[in-house]
Amino acid sequence: MKTRCIIMTVLLLAGLSACQQKARYLKEAETLFQQGVEQRADKHTEAAAESFSQALLAIKRCDTEQPEVQRLKGQIEDNLGFCYWKHELFAEALPLHANAATLARELNDSTLLMNALRNSGRAAASLGDIDAAERHYDEALTIAKAVNDKAMKDEVLLESSRDVLLVKEEYEQAIERVSQALADGHEGDGQLTLGLAYYYLEQDSLAIIHLTKATQNKMAGVRMSAYQSLYYLHQFEGDYQKALECHELFNENMLQADSTHRSEQMQRIKAEYDLQLQKSSLKAEQKLKSLYLYLVLGGLVVALAVVLLLLRQKTLSAKVKAEEMKNQLELELKKNKVYVTALALTEQITASTLDFDLKDSEWDDFVTLIDRVYGDFTQRLTTQYPSLTKSDLQICCLTKQGFSNQVISILMNLQTNSYARRKSRIKQEKMNGLEDERSFEEIINEI
Repeated sequence: MKTRCIIMTVLLLAGLSACQQKARYLKEAETLFQQGVEQRADKHTEAAAESFSQALLAIKRCDTEQPEVQRLKGQIEDNLGFCYWKHELFAEALPLHANAATLARELNDSTLLMNALRNSGRAAASLGDIDAAERHYDEALTIAKAVNDKAMKDEVLLESSRDVLLVKEEYEQAIERVSQALADGHEGDGQLTLGLAYYYLEQDSLAIIHLTKATQNKMAGVRMSAYQSLYYLHQFEGDYQKALECHELFNENMLQADSTHRSEQMQRIKAEYDLQLQKSSLKAEQKLKSLYLYLVLGGLVVALAVVLLLLRQKTLSAKVKAEEMKNQLELELKKNKVYVTALALTEQITASTLDFDLKDSEWDDFVTLIDRVYGDFTQRLTTQYPSLTKSDLQICCLTKQGFSNQVISILMNLQTNSYARRKSRIKQEKMNGLEDERSFEEIINEI
């Protein structure tokens, strides 16, 4: 009887200790989450991403069946997804928002669900999946109206107009939605969206009015796009002095916008977070199956050693050939005007680098060079997608070489938004876009 009491006491103490430990982890996750929220508000998205990543690690050690733990996990994932999206890690951001939305549905949390759906729409649009983006935005808008969240409703109206309706060329509906948000006093990038909508409708006078208002926006990226569009409008009207002024202001704001571009630090944070998750999972499994794991790992090491010995000679030969190809590529690229021009635009956009004239023969040489480097890339591309035009193939080759959307749009003499629409049409109409969930860049890089 005494032994039984001792055992029960030990078990009780162990249970209490486990509960206290889980409570500490929950408190740690909450603290890290609040820290990340503050860092995100201060626009320190890299530091915020690291805090959110650490918070997720802490919350995995909590009682994940508890509603408050699930709610916190959803909030952390949604905020971390935003940080990834901010640094153009769109494919990594979307699953985090989707997980947050799933948890919100289970908890019947309309606020969390509304935010997660809005962020899912933004990430899907960035990946080029406009139909999915529209579904997410529409559901978020329905919830915002139901709970009478005026601020969220206006934000979704603006973002869906920019990300979905402009791309789908539904300009009248975009004007209607943006006007609703502006009527409520919610500015955002609404003036820019209105200006672009009127620009595409060829109502230039109205376009200039709203684009000029957009140049007063506090966000450098919005001002940059507004000045770029005004540059084309003034140039078309023959007012070259105003066009030149807009072009200079475009360059000035582009430099400010570039400072918020994706950095290697964000990639490092995500890699560290993934690694810690793997280590945490491995440690838990080792407690139960340590001997089995040692045997498996030992066998893998032996098998890997055998494979490495067999492949060593082949690998060395492949490296030598790859190095020779690299050297040859560098020599030929320096002779190609398309590549040299694109490289100059990548490094700095100035009046000098924008003053270029590319001939058809130079484009043909560039495409031929890409075919040599990537093993008849355009032939394989046209075999799979025969409706691609010569201009489409030039865009595909520039994308394959890794140049940014902005550089490609300048080389193709397109506005940034027009290029986004052009790229979306190529994927949707000529690359089986309705059946293929990959982004345009993923399709190109996998061929």
